[in-house]
Parts: sequence; structure tokens; C-alpha cells
Amino acid sequence: MAKSFIESAAQRQRTGEVAADATRADVELEAVSAVRQGEAVEEVSEVSGIDAADPRYVEKAAGDLP
Repeated sequence: MAKSFIESAAQRQRTGEVAADATRADVELEAVSAVRQGEAVEEVSEVSGIDAADPRYVEKAAGDLP
């Protein structure tokens, strides 16, 4: 019985991790889009939570997308 509870909890954890990864990717794509539309990289970095120590990350990522 305990095994089924653990299996259920583990499945919820995996599902949550997949959702978190998808959300992170969405934030990165929106950040790239904002930079391409002329938003300041520093502001996008602050709002998106993308590493503030490297605000040029967004610009670099923008160059990789079509």
C-alpha cells in the first residue's frame, strides 16, 4: 500500500518537473521576443528572472531563433 502512495507522489513530482521545464522555456521565448521588439535587455532580465549577472543571455538566445 505504501508503495502505491510513493509511486503516486513520484509521478506527481515528475509531472511537476515537466510543467516547470515547459514554463521556463516559455519565459525564455517570451524574453527573446521582448528583446526583439525593442525592450531593454536589463529590464527583460529583471522581469523574467533570467540570470541578472549575464543580461546579454537574452540577446544571444534571440540570435539563435529564426
